[in-house]
Amino acid sequence: MEQKKITVLGIGGTGCRIVGILRENPLSAPLRLLAIDSDSAGLERSGLPEEARLLAGARWRAGRGCGGSVLDGQRVVAHERSRIEKLLEGVPFLLVIGGLGGGTASGGMPVVLSVARKLEIPTLFFVSLPFTLEGHSKRKIAEDTVKEELLGLADAVICLPNDLLFSVLESTTPLSNAFKLADQELSRTVLALTMVLLHGNLLAADFGNFITLLRRKKSFCSIGVGVASSEIDGENRGEAAMERLLHSPLLGGADKLGEADAVIFTLLGGPELSLGETKQLLELAGRQVKPETRLIVGAATGEEWAGKLMLSAVTVRFDAESEASELLRSSSERAPKRTRSAAAHAADADQLILPLEPISKGVMERGPQVKWGNDDLDVPTFKRRNIAIDNGKRGVEQ
Repeated sequence: MEQKKITVLGIGGTGCRIVGILRENPLSAPLRLLAIDSDSAGLERSGLPEEARLLAGARWRAGRGCGGSVLDGQRVVAHERSRIEKLLEGVPFLLVIGGLGGGTASGGMPVVLSVARKLEIPTLFFVSLPFTLEGHSKRKIAEDTVKEELLGLADAVICLPNDLLFSVLESTTPLSNAFKLADQELSRTVLALTMVLLHGNLLAADFGNFITLLRRKKSFCSIGVGVASSEIDGENRGEAAMERLLHSPLLGGADKLGEADAVIFTLLGGPELSLGETKQLLELAGRQVKPETRLIVGAATGEEWAGKLMLSAVTVRFDAESEASELLRSSSERAPKRTRSAAAHAADADQLILPLEPISKGVMERGPQVKWGNDDLDVPTFKRRNIAIDNGKRGVEQ
């Protein structure tokens, strides 16, 4: 069997639902889909074949899930470490997707990351953060998982707050519909990113760009997806796709593009998609962002997209604390290392003062001058050598 180029692993309830949506989309045929969960019902709903599913902690939890316990989630997935290694053996690229705040995903993602690091697999984590209405404890679990478990070791992490849906959905929207909409938007964005990484035959978006942009940085992301077709939208399909992107539920409003520190644009189309149309559409998208915003663009064509196109955007806004620490780290890496002698010289220099006041010989002022070489021995040594005497008051405000 031919090895798929990209493996998408859904972990936990949300992750299983998203890979299930991808399974139903014929455009995801080039992807290898896997699912891990401690809930047997969630795995069944994914619709994946038996060999692509892994029920974590079956002997311990008996397929009943982890009840939201992160510790239990970590334990059940860790027990399956050897099986996960076999599933991921030979995988050239891994995208892990799931919703944080519960047990299996929050506890299991660090285990999957550890396996990926051991196998030296480039890995992108695409995670959603819980709705505020789900409670402070779930939000804290999600934040801690990202900050303490993923950012330090993962190649790249994209975090998406589900609360973005509140900016476009009516307050009367059923909660089940909101979750379903979030899953659909996530699956479409995953498809767009993976297709461009696979088939970037117009403009390739190399994974190295993602690593450079997102590695070890805490960020707040939003996503927009716009789909159009020649049959429905005619020659204006590019503008129609852009308009639908700007009104996407998980973008959080068109102003998110203008506020972003970085934006990842991807464009998928059929064989008829020309370089000129691609250039025009990406320039239209680029006008939505600030001049200083960093852009990563990718475009691809495929027979399965004949007559259609999909434009997606992942906006990235970095946390101020993360930006400051990254700047400090990069500055320390660029600064030349001082040798021991240079450090000692700097310490001595700290003791020197400039002779900005006249030097007095005291009682020796009227006597005969006593010199040794160029040194006037009547002048106290500390003054002659401009050495500051520590009187116990240095650093104390006078």
